[in-house]
Amino acid sequence: MSGSDIGIVAAAFELPGAPRDVEAWAQAEGVSPRLVDSLLAHGCRQFHELDGGSDADFIDAALARLDAPPGWARDVRYLVHAHTQAFSMPAPPSSLLAELAQRHGLRPALAFSVGQLACASAIVAVDLAARLLREDPQARYALVVTSDRVFGDARYRIQGRTSVQSDGASALLLGREGLRCRLGAASVRQFAALHAGPCTPALALAMARQLWRHTAALLREHEAAGGVPLAAYREILPANADRADWLKVQDELNLAPGQVFLDNVGRRGHACCADLAVNLVDRGFALLAGQPAPLLAFGQSNVGAFSALTLWPAGELQA
Repeated sequence: MSGSDIGIVAAAFELPGAPRDVEAWAQAEGVSPRLVDSLLAHGCRQFHELDGGSDADFIDAALARLDAPPGWARDVRYLVHAHTQAFSMPAPPSSLLAELAQRHGLRPALAFSVGQLACASAIVAVDLAARLLREDPQARYALVVTSDRVFGDARYRIQGRTSVQSDGASALLLGREGLRCRLGAASVRQFAALHAGPCTPALALAMARQLWRHTAALLREHEAAGGVPLAAYREILPANADRADWLKVQDELNLAPGQVFLDNVGRRGHACCADLAVNLVDRGFALLAGQPAPLLAFGQSNVGAFSALTLWPAGELQA
């Protein structure tokens, strides 16, 4: 079946301020010329930086851009928050979910956060929200929100030698009517040896060497589990990072040149969990509306977690 009855009704993101130039910023931050050269060689060109405000304010900016049906907020039954950074939500007793509910008049039956899978969390959050809707025929909408920020200098914004992190927030409204796309199979894979992240030189080296292999492994598993050949996907929308690794994956799996969408690595920077909405709005929705072929959204992380999600055009269900 080409997708389920559950899909994405609307998606929006917020990347704050004007894009920052990686080269000029890195030189001003005293980043080594060798590292700057590596970032540029891996396609890193721009990123966005938030100047103040809370995570709730940041998500509000994304919700303000959400082109959703009037009165959607009162019909949200499930609220899910995804994040990469452990500090991208306030510590108890504060509650980001409760604050969002109060601000927007949401009355969810269930609200929770997904964060332990880092940048793979957004796809997992969407899949969990879709599962809840499928099990609750009376529910109209589920809302998935994300927020990730960097606190500190260039040491915290530069991820290895292949990506620069943007501050980013997003919102995705799931439902059954007025869909922009239908949700298909979802896959998740964890490589437990890397769960601690690049906290030691040895783990950082292992992560760098294995990232493309782990990515390829999950793509093969997703192909087998979902029954859709990788060649059938119009494009793969990855997290906006690790361009060189994706080129290796493209060669390893015999993907068509350009089948992996890499433009936003340089144009947007890596906004962690917001990358899913960024790529859908920038690229995915237009492709799904123009051609009857699926897309594959992918989330890779530096903690050994990987996720994949098939996105189908929002047409009639077909056997």
